[in-house]
Amino acid sequence: MGVAMTAAAGPHFINLDLEFDSAVDPAPLARHFGERVCVLYCGAAGSGFRLVLEAEIDYAARGDVQRLTVHFLRLLETLPPALRALWDQGRSRVFDYGFEGGAAGTAVCMRQLDVDCLRRIATLGAGLHITVYPPSPPAPPANQREG
Repeated sequence: MGVAMTAAAGPHFINLDLEFDSAVDPAPLARHFGERVCVLYCGAAGSGFRLVLEAEIDYAARGDVQRLTVHFLRLLETLPPALRALWDQGRSRVFDYGFEGGAAGTAVCMRQLDVDCLRRIATLGAGLHITVYPPSPPAPPANQREG
């Protein structure tokens, strides 16, 4: 996931992964996106291939669901025709929003995507997944850490 999770923060957005499953190697997509993405995985998976990406975006925007989504939408909507065909032939195309849950009594975490983003995601033939991870245990105080 790339972002440290802490129970003290309560429920919160962690990141957005773009997940792509295909019968053919998606490496050309990863190469095309270059430094605009972080490739978490690109290779064989089951009877096909899988590509999992995170956005490479300025640190201040990492917690902004809308900006992360728009970043990926712009990359996908401007694919050259051959790569758009590869995308369209995918078995599964998913925007996976990751959240850390909170302990009882913590604040609610709400994030919103505008209708335009949802329409654009649908036009790309992609779905949405919401992944909620359990709260991480708190880190031990500095004086109790090994090392």
